Amino acid sequence: MLQSQFEVDRVEEEAKKLGVGINRALYRDISFLINNQDDLSNGSPRVLVKGEEVNEKNTYGLWFRVAGTKSGKYTEGRNLVIRILRDKVFCCNHDGYLRWVRMGKIPQHGVFVENDIPVVPSRLFYTKDQVINAIGEMEREWGWPIIAKHEKGYQGKTVKKFDNRKELEKFVEKIKEINVGLFLWQKCLSTKWDLRVIVLDGKAIGAMKRTAKGKEFRSNFSLGGEVEKWELSESDRALAEKVARVCGLDYCGVDIMKNSKIKDQRSKLGDSDCFREEDYDSYVLEVNRQCQFKGFEMATGINVAKMVVEMLIKGR
Repeated sequence: MLQSQFEVDRVEEEAKKLGVGINRALYRDISFLINNQDDLSNGSPRVLVKGEEVNEKNTYGLWFRVAGTKSGKYTEGRNLVIRILRDKVFCCNHDGYLRWVRMGKIPQHGVFVENDIPVVPSRLFYTKDQVINAIGEMEREWGWPIIAKHEKGYQGKTVKKFDNRKELEKFVEKIKEINVGLFLWQKCLSTKWDLRVIVLDGKAIGAMKRTAKGKEFRSNFSLGGEVEKWELSESDRALAEKVARVCGLDYCGVDIMKNSKIKDQRSKLGDSDCFREEDYDSYVLEVNRQCQFKGFEMATGINVAKMVVEMLIKGR
């Protein structure tokens, strides 16, 4: 089901090589027949895609993509599919979807902290006055810049950086009071690069380094960040796998950022030649349970699409 055309095309391409048929569908192509299990006249609940029933006889597994609507009807529909089929057909990320209909940055941080997963120091407020009154404290604790991230942001598009109090106050003035609680305020780590680790079927299959270019501070591949293969340390491998496990995800991308333990190392942080694993702490920025992998395949040479298909076949 569709998010990025690239990912869907690649999965279909690899499935064909393995002799597996793919039924691509939009969420609006789904319909349901909902009956009690013991209703002999109507049979058990059924899921139909384009009018055809989906069951264990004709389906290996389901791989869901973003189900974004303001009404939430498609996310609820996705979860109804999972509730009806999960005991018969492998539904990728079923546990995570049922725990969190929408897994934004704020609930993620709650899960991370609850499970002792390291996160960037953050603050959360619900009124403009709370933000303004805390600026001095954030400045003393973190210094400048300060980062703001929208709870439902994606691909780095809603991440903002403020270099001083005036910039931050101007931004706060523009926010509607009702939306203040949708932002995470965070310390800005001086590293201009981070790691994207893909975890599939419980195992970290590899990692790429994403580096912000020029004046852009965000390292996302979709925003022009450079990507290259990265050799995962055992500690970061274990960290990424733990994130996937505690979030109930069979497939996800875990974003890890490094921060130097050594003071006054800002000028060297972006230089791989200066990197020594033992000099850095790792922080989990977020987990993306429908992560795109174009840049990842390009940087690492790992055939993610094939591994997704193999996971779906195995899951049956």
